[in-house]
Amino acid sequence: MPDLSNLRHRLILLVCMLLPVMSLAGEITLKNGDIIHGELDSLNENQVIWKSDIFGLIKIPKNQVTDFNSSSRMPLITSPDETATNCSLTMEETVTGHCDEGTKPSLPFMTLVAMEPPKAFTGDVRFGFNRKDGNTNTENLDFIVRAQWLQEQFRHETELIAESEKADGAVVDEHYETNYQLNYDFTERWFSYGRLGYTKNRFSAIDEQYQLGAGAGRRINLANQMKLNLQLGAAFLVSHYDGSGSEKDLAGRWRMRMDWPIPGTDMMLFHENEFFWTVDDFNNNQTESSTGIKIPLLGNLFSELRYDFDYVNQPGDGQKRADEEWVISLGYQW
Repeated sequence: MPDLSNLRHRLILLVCMLLPVMSLAGEITLKNGDIIHGELDSLNENQVIWKSDIFGLIKIPKNQVTDFNSSSRMPLITSPDETATNCSLTMEETVTGHCDEGTKPSLPFMTLVAMEPPKAFTGDVRFGFNRKDGNTNTENLDFIVRAQWLQEQFRHETELIAESEKADGAVVDEHYETNYQLNYDFTERWFSYGRLGYTKNRFSAIDEQYQLGAGAGRRINLANQMKLNLQLGAAFLVSHYDGSGSEKDLAGRWRMRMDWPIPGTDMMLFHENEFFWTVDDFNNNQTESSTGIKIPLLGNLFSELRYDFDYVNQPGDGQKRADEEWVISLGYQW
């Protein structure tokens, strides 16, 4: 027979060894009395993102949380009056942060943000190509690269666009564009910017255009997880029209970017538009817009379906005011 005394002592020793490990696991208590074991993953202005032992990542509205404790360390926490790094957070009546910089008592839960610091370099590349053979032989190419990198309060943004369409070997559409924008973040929401841009499209109302501009912007995060990037400023435009000379104009510039995650999915709806109007003649205006959906595929790969619309109110001779296009592309983000 096995030695029951030795077996009992081994079980007691095993439990004693496990108790410290078990005590490291955090838990969050909801207003309905539910307790979920796990650890804090991050906090934003509206939600607690909790990493459950069973359910994985869970997004919980802040107004549904009674208290929590977690041993995970947050690389960055921000509140209206302070910023700290590498903090473990506990909430009883208020949130207390035990940070590398020391204890942060009574942190404001409803406005507290705890997250990974933003990546220094991010971006994505999109590529779309289709070919049709038959009564008409056509080729369509769509290529976009966007990148952003951070240097303290400065954000650098670059963009490169190349689009081409051939029918029976002849080029019928061609668009090249490159932009660079330098942003200075005064706060998490407000920023200023300076911008350089160049566009070439010999099949559009404006054959070629140079842009130099500056202005201010604001980023907004809404309760439904929609994110807005709004910009307003001035631009100096040099526009060349095919066979119709050129113009130099001082113009106002408005830009809006919206990203809206579809609830219950990893898909993202987006819309962006840019609008210029000349100071001396508001009717002399132009706009570009792009609306679509971004669908994750595998890892960093994604697919994108979008509708592009370009409009010039006063085109050159023989040119149409509007260009529009449906695009399906495959992309990679980092």
